Amino acid sequence: MKTCGIIVEYNPMHKGHIYHLQQAKKLSGCDILIVVLSSYFTQRALPSLIDPYTKTKLAIEHGANIVIELPSVYAAQSADHFARFAIETLANMNVDCICFGSETNSISQLETLGYELEKLEKDQTTSWQKNIARKICPNDILGIQYIKYAKEHHIVPICIQRDQTFKSATQTRKDYFSGEEQFLDDTFLSEQQWSSYYPYLRLFLCMSEPKDLEKYHLVTEGIQYRLIKNAKLFRTWEQFLEASVSKTYTRARIQRTCLFLMLQITKQEMKENDHFNSSILLGFDSIGQTYLNEIKKEQTVFTKFSQLPPFLKKVHLKSKLLYESVLNDPVKEGVYVG
Repeated sequence: MKTCGIIVEYNPMHKGHIYHLQQAKKLSGCDILIVVLSSYFTQRALPSLIDPYTKTKLAIEHGANIVIELPSVYAAQSADHFARFAIETLANMNVDCICFGSETNSISQLETLGYELEKLEKDQTTSWQKNIARKICPNDILGIQYIKYAKEHHIVPICIQRDQTFKSATQTRKDYFSGEEQFLDDTFLSEQQWSSYYPYLRLFLCMSEPKDLEKYHLVTEGIQYRLIKNAKLFRTWEQFLEASVSKTYTRARIQRTCLFLMLQITKQEMKENDHFNSSILLGFDSIGQTYLNEIKKEQTVFTKFSQLPPFLKKVHLKSKLLYESVLNDPVKEGVYVG
């Protein structure tokens, strides 16, 4: 069986994502389409507007055969690490190729840009961030990293032209919170926005000593002093975030740091678990089940919470607890069978 993997967030799912599922099958000619899905929190550390189990159901209904999870601590990372962890879990599923959206829509051009970026990173006299902002679009940034890590695992990269006629997830969220009806918005959880979490974050920061926060992942270069100061000054999330962003720390980096603080995941824990060479099953259909039966003896695929190693159990429980803390009802868990 030929297998193709795609890496998604579905925050929220929109029509462009359905197109991606369809095109991935068409361009790869695969028998099995495997989706790796950011779960409760996404790459920019945003809470998911749709819970991971509902996202899994939607993915299976629209063409996926298997859905596996990218846990929050592996999803809420910079492009480089996000791509590495996602490719690692797809490699564990023995995928032959990956398919991703790209503004450039050229594997060779993305490879060339990747080589240029590696040179810029080594050149201390060059402003890497300014160069990347000028030359590379958001999906291409991820695409470069997908290609890099796919090669390490002998996975063939395929790209799809990014279709600007589809409304982006960012615009969908913006329109939804402005009161406009959206595609599939009956699955959205309106509480899932950073402002809902800020009361807890603010209290945690105000009651913490800077030295006690140093142990948490992404807390570097004294950023905790800035965060504590701004938490004491500002009572709304947007005011806090705006004051915390700087030339050094982007909006996404501040959000990621705050997420790891709320989850209380330490630098040491992430160092000890710096690879994700396993797969957590979220859902499958009958075709996917056949494939899972073929590989389960040779690959590490977790189908139950009880099977997870201690760190992944901890991550799951903390992520779910945090996500549910702003909801009236608990999230319904369970592997979806389509």
